Amino acid sequence: MKEINLLVGYDGFFGQTRKPWVSIDTLSLVRELERLGYAVQMNEFHEVVNDKVKIENKIVFYTFSHRLNLQQYIRDCLLYLLACGDTLIPSYELFCCHENKGWQVLLRRELNIEGLWNAYFSSKRELKNYEIKYPVVLKTLTGSNAKGVFLAKDEEDLLKKIKSLEKQPSIAQKLDFFRRKYFRKYKKLPGYPDYDLFKDALLYQDYMTPEIPFVLQEFVPDLTYDYRVVAIGEKYFVSKRLTRKNDFRASGAKKFSFDFPLPVKLLDFASELHHKIHSPYLSIDVGEDKEGKLYLFEFQAEHFGIYTIIMGKGYYVQEAGTWKFVEEKKSFEEYLAYGLDLFLSS
Repeated sequence: MKEINLLVGYDGFFGQTRKPWVSIDTLSLVRELERLGYAVQMNEFHEVVNDKVKIENKIVFYTFSHRLNLQQYIRDCLLYLLACGDTLIPSYELFCCHENKGWQVLLRRELNIEGLWNAYFSSKRELKNYEIKYPVVLKTLTGSNAKGVFLAKDEEDLLKKIKSLEKQPSIAQKLDFFRRKYFRKYKKLPGYPDYDLFKDALLYQDYMTPEIPFVLQEFVPDLTYDYRVVAIGEKYFVSKRLTRKNDFRASGAKKFSFDFPLPVKLLDFASELHHKIHSPYLSIDVGEDKEGKLYLFEFQAEHFGIYTIIMGKGYYVQEAGTWKFVEEKKSFEEYLAYGLDLFLSS
């Protein structure tokens, strides 16, 4: 019998369905995997971390979490499992894409995924080393439904938007900066002959002033929609997401359409990408300009919205080189089990 280890959060949580805090029916997923011939061992992350269970040289299918106390905990657990020789699904590299658009930039480069210009910065001070073409899209590393996504029309606008996202020093901190610069008594530090009180105060102020990392992405003008494609195994669920008036973002607008002609070029695009990114599941956001050119905006292999699956009438599959629409409604748990089984079988 095939074996698989399922790692879940508190009370069997496995994300997600309609919201990040709502679990799938985890027991239903287990039953479906058992129906497909798997022996499933389910544990919580703390059991692995604290050695209540030992998982070595096994296949591990795991959940994510938006809980801040669990995010680093899960990351540490996964690194430990890798050291134990386990196979992680999705891979650790794809896990790092969750709530980290900066890592997506690097992974795209590693996988030779061509497309829009992207850049990843740790601070706005690094911008002076680059020629930025404006307007440009500014993205925070975390956020979904268009939260943390802005259009900057020029350098001044970009710096202003970044500053608005940075946590500014409190009044108490500003008073402390002022005190350190002008009211501290001169002193020497043994072993540090070049110690300068004023310079040290400036360095401390710079060190203590918060900055944010961010991503810049090439702007595609005049888009009125984008596509959300969710690939599960060889099944492709597709929706068109319309933008709001005077807003370039389709994500978060909650204006979905499922009635449009067979998107052959889009499906070919999504299929090529899915097979390049080795994962049982892939969610991609794709833009299309007036000339019909497609652009990859973002992708996720773990945390993704399932509205396209739940509200659509079915999915596309490729048979003998031709795309075919299959009208079918199954539970999300059944689709998850199917995708995982196909991935492991192949």
